[in-house]
Amino acid sequence: MKYKNIILVALLTILNFYLSAQEDNVNFDDVQVIKEFSAKIGDFNKVNIEPKLPIFDLSTRRYKYNVRAIPVKLEYEKPKIRPLALPDPKPIHINKYYVKLGYGYPKFLDAELSIGYKKNNINSNIALTHLSANSTANIKDQRNSKTQINFAFFNRKNETDLEYSINGKIEGDYYYLYANNKTIQDSFTTLQNKRRILRGSINAKLKKEELLSNLDNKTELAYGFIQLNTGKILENIFTVENLSEYSLNQYASVNIPLTLKTILGSDIFKVQAKPFFRYNTRLLNIKIGGDIGKTQDLNFLYPYAEVSSNLFDNFIEIFASADNQIFNNTIYIQSEINPFMNFEKNSISTTAYNNYTAGIRSSLEGVKIEFITAYKKFKNKLFFIPSLTDRRTFSIIYDNGKNIQLQLNLLYKILPELEIEGNITNNIYTMDNIAKPWHTPSLTANFSTKTELINKKLLIKGGLFFASQSWFMDFDGNKKKLSSYFDLSAKASYKFLEKSSIFIEVNNIFSQKYQKWYQYPNYGINGLAGMEIRF
Repeated sequence: MKYKNIILVALLTILNFYLSAQEDNVNFDDVQVIKEFSAKIGDFNKVNIEPKLPIFDLSTRRYKYNVRAIPVKLEYEKPKIRPLALPDPKPIHINKYYVKLGYGYPKFLDAELSIGYKKNNINSNIALTHLSANSTANIKDQRNSKTQINFAFFNRKNETDLEYSINGKIEGDYYYLYANNKTIQDSFTTLQNKRRILRGSINAKLKKEELLSNLDNKTELAYGFIQLNTGKILENIFTVENLSEYSLNQYASVNIPLTLKTILGSDIFKVQAKPFFRYNTRLLNIKIGGDIGKTQDLNFLYPYAEVSSNLFDNFIEIFASADNQIFNNTIYIQSEINPFMNFEKNSISTTAYNNYTAGIRSSLEGVKIEFITAYKKFKNKLFFIPSLTDRRTFSIIYDNGKNIQLQLNLLYKILPELEIEGNITNNIYTMDNIAKPWHTPSLTANFSTKTELINKKLLIKGGLFFASQSWFMDFDGNKKKLSSYFDLSAKASYKFLEKSSIFIEVNNIFSQKYQKWYQYPNYGINGLAGMEIRF
């Protein structure tokens, strides 16, 4: 046994010496570590990720490294006020089949059927949704419905292949002019109060990365129309947009967005070019360019600049910009803002915004926060006042002025299963001609929260929308205020099978009879219960 131990020690010593002698003969190749960043978020800041590599480990012959997270700028979606306390139709689902059916008070029906198809690089979907409510037992003619058909098709093999897609919708809005004034209600029959607005839109997109050397291109064609009741189509809107991006190097690029918009049978149009130079690094992002174009009533030439910088190891970003917005106030847009508008003798003017913005954003563990302050000078901003020809409806007016806006956006992930997000916006208006910014609350707050319980089978959501008092003008020209409103909603869904769940939803829990538009109180408390099935 003694000789065996001596022999074993000798063998181990020889093996260790052999490995030590070979260490200097290991061949190392030049290794380039690449981290792909393929997030498809509009107008995000491209991030250059530079991992730091440790000493090569001969035992495993592998690299292990960590990449520090860098906050990415996201565009926050502007809050929407639910018209008549009804939620917007849900986006198209990616399931092969999706069925939803819910019913509640006041005669609240929510139904949806979605069929999808996916094979290799092809994705397509068609969905039918319906939302309706009827509260005529409380207020005469207070009822409405929205029926919508959505379709979508997408095809792309890989990142460098031609991407082409088409999507669209046809929606019919049925509602009544239920102005809350007894003398006005009695002067019209229910049939005369009824309205139907039919809208449609279709959008086709072609996108090719590396169309030529370092040149990406995207072209979009869009058509939209709107029809009132069974009359003729009020607008046929055609839009062509093209975006070319030429990359000078990994940091710099030149972008040339072009837009052409026209309404057939009218003199309404917009021709716009907004070229800019972009320079992005980890610490500094710059955009410099201009905006030049023409509409039926406006010639414009504005500078465009945006700069942002990451500080304190990329956990804080400060930014500032000088930008503008140009758009035509088409009947399509007007009716989406105020469905109770008067469609007769509408004028379509070009609204122009000159925006000067500065802010700060931070992304810490579990918290994303952003504060923005802006000074906006506008021309031909759209407002609504009661119509003198049909007192159930609203006429359109335009005015110039200024607006100082303060906005706070927040996303707080308290626990992995619990998060809160929302924003608070305060506007201070100064008008040139009209007395007040009619039907425009100065302070709004929009918050939502969700949590998952019982092994993610139970999902609970909550929502809060607050708007301060807003000014309106009555039929005698007097300035008055609509009351503020506080709309609280909640939804709970329980997944009793892998692809099936039941839900219950309650909106306007405190049953506030607030008015977004003069003479039109909203629905009080409303809720529904139902089932969702995916397969």
